[in-house]
Amino acid sequence: MFLYRSISVDIDALEELTEDCPIYTLLRIVIQQFLGFPFYLIQNITASQGSLNLPQSKKFLGNSHFSPASTLFRPEEAHLILLSDLGIGLVLLGLWYASQIFGISTVSLLYLQPYLWVNHWIVAITYLHHTHPDVPKYEPEARTFLKGALATVDRNLGWAGKHMLHNIADYHYVVPDDENRKPEDRSMIYKSGPAPAPETFMRKKGWDKDM
Repeated sequence: MFLYRSISVDIDALEELTEDCPIYTLLRIVIQQFLGFPFYLIQNITASQGSLNLPQSKKFLGNSHFSPASTLFRPEEAHLILLSDLGIGLVLLGLWYASQIFGISTVSLLYLQPYLWVNHWIVAITYLHHTHPDVPKYEPEARTFLKGALATVDRNLGWAGKHMLHNIADYHYVVPDDENRKPEDRSMIYKSGPAPAPETFMRKKGWDKDM
């Protein structure tokens, strides 16, 4: 942030200039897949203002899922957040203790690697649910909770979506029984698509046209 201010570069303008560059896109995807979910929990990044219980805070951890004083929670929920933090602390303590006995490499293989895969799928599926050429994007002042919920697309990942992801990608917004209803019974904003993840990423950036 300091670098951007020191050279008088507008962050939004810089992103607009570089967003179609393959190197920038690849770097952003890597950062998104590795750090997207942890930073969402720590700072509530990418979430809408409507998800906050209080006005957005500019303080560090002011909008965090881990802080009992966060703008996300009501005062009467503070003790529940503290209990959650205690549970996370006990897990981290257990991982540290296990690493002392079995070694860091073993703990990383058995815990860190699966965690990274879970993190990857949570971020990837969420991204695909909200990224489609036919899905509208709203400015903050025009967006509502209902518009945000309906401006989505379910992704058919085949047998993997059904048996490995328990339909969270295929039927995240419309349950299987609801598919039998007439289209006019559901919102016309709702979209679904069979495109697998790699193809969708390529189509989003226009890379498929170069193949």
